Amino acid sequence: MVCGLTDDELFVLYILYSHRNFRADAGYNSKKLQRIYSKKYDRDFGAGTKRLKNQGYITSIKKKDEKFYISDFKKAVRALSAHDYNVTTGKERPV
Repeated sequence: MVCGLTDDELFVLYILYSHRNFRADAGYNSKKLQRIYSKKYDRDFGAGTKRLKNQGYITSIKKKDEKFYISDFKKAVRALSAHDYNVTTGKERPV
């Protein structure tokens, strides 16, 4: 991989990106994310999210259920665009 992330970690990042979880008050529920993840991958969900947290891509919010959001937007978009995910890198203005 170009950025050092596995397919399942990129999948988690893309789920958070597509649901616009960029702020601490807009976190995505970990149980819901794990349910989506388990339909596609049979790897350990906790290990992937722990690795994303250690590398600074996501941050967890401690509530009744743990929630995640993208903490470094530029880094996450760079990783997703390097692997051909459909992301916008910023405002697009017509010429």
